[in-house]
Amino acid sequence: MTLAQSLPGAGRPRPLGLLPTLVAALLAALLTPLLGPVGSARADQEDPAGVPVHLRVTATTEPGDTVLVTGSTAELGAWDPTRAVPLSTDARSYPAWNATLVLPPGGQLQYKYLKRTAAGAVAWEDIPDRSFFVSTSGESELDDRWNVAGGHPLTAVFAATATTVPGQNVYVIGDLAELGGWDPAKAVPLSTSYKVYPEWTGFTALPPNTAVQYKYLKKDPDGGVVWEDGPNRTTTTPPTGTLTVHDSWR
Repeated sequence: MTLAQSLPGAGRPRPLGLLPTLVAALLAALLTPLLGPVGSARADQEDPAGVPVHLRVTATTEPGDTVLVTGSTAELGAWDPTRAVPLSTDARSYPAWNATLVLPPGGQLQYKYLKRTAAGAVAWEDIPDRSFFVSTSGESELDDRWNVAGGHPLTAVFAATATTVPGQNVYVIGDLAELGGWDPAKAVPLSTSYKVYPEWTGFTALPPNTAVQYKYLKKDPDGGVVWEDGPNRTTTTPPTGTLTVHDSWR
């Protein structure tokens, strides 16, 4: 009887036979981070990122009020005040309110701002719907004013007759951000000279077609603030040109 002899190395894997398996594993390890798992779409192809839109609106409010934005897209609540997007503010930025939205790119957007009191009462802007085309790439910024449809700022001249003591200065302050939003630290300074004293004059840029409430105040050298008496003064800026007011301290 002849016994079969086993060949040297029989039953052991041959090194060359492993090469295809090793190459395939190496390619899979290199390509998976780039292409993603086989048979699945990449996340940015299935769900493309929206475009960031930064909203800023200047709006004065009463304590407890909130400013919101709503509009023609689901992201803005589809004109439903209960689904409107709230904006935020703080002591440093008030009366500016801000929000950042991520919106579908390449579409025309209609929107408006509204105010909601702590009790839930809602007040809408009474101007036509605002309109904005959302960019297809990159971020966008919107800088609006409550109830102002747009237009280029105009020059406002405030002239007030007011007597002062040495070291005291006169300022104008009001309900618009350009007039400090009733914050004495942000009031607009007026100036005078020996030739024109006691008349004080100051300049600032204001939005057109806008109702303005304002008053004058004096700041002492030690930082003390003296407000003039009486109710808030009122005026309305013209569509174009220059607004000039002449007042006397009360």
